[in-house]
Amino acid sequence: MALPRRLPAEPRVEQTDLAPLDDKLGFWLRLAQQSGFDTLQRGLGPLGLTPGRLGVLLLVEANPDIRQALLAEALRIKPSNLTVLLAALEQEGLIRRDEEEGNRRANRLRLTEAGRALLRQGEEAEAAAERQLAARLRPADRAALLTALRRIAGG
Repeated sequence: MALPRRLPAEPRVEQTDLAPLDDKLGFWLRLAQQSGFDTLQRGLGPLGLTPGRLGVLLLVEANPDIRQALLAEALRIKPSNLTVLLAALEQEGLIRRDEEEGNRRANRLRLTEAGRALLRQGEEAEAAAERQLAARLRPADRAALLTALRRIAGG
């Protein structure tokens, strides 16, 4: 007995109903963050940088001799996580950690010449990513978004 011949199935386009999340700030913040990180990572990845590593280099350059604990606080990350990241940056010759005089538990941070050189490249990639993200917004919308995000972040 011959089996009935099956016709190829037509591809189904399925879409998820996002209506339950459409007015949720946290949901849209997460999607926007992911889009921003993906855009930034495309430029930073070939340099061996991540958004987090770039942020550390930027703040260390802007705040020479910053205490490690203060940097962790500014970035809102656990000191133990920052310690791991700084150890890698130091091993790569990008930063220098010096013990604070009179307080062996406190480290002061500084960029090395190699760190500054990599940071310049990272800043170029970051500027390109910022332009790409901002292209989706009118200047007034970008300014309003930054204001709102700063308020949400508590800054």
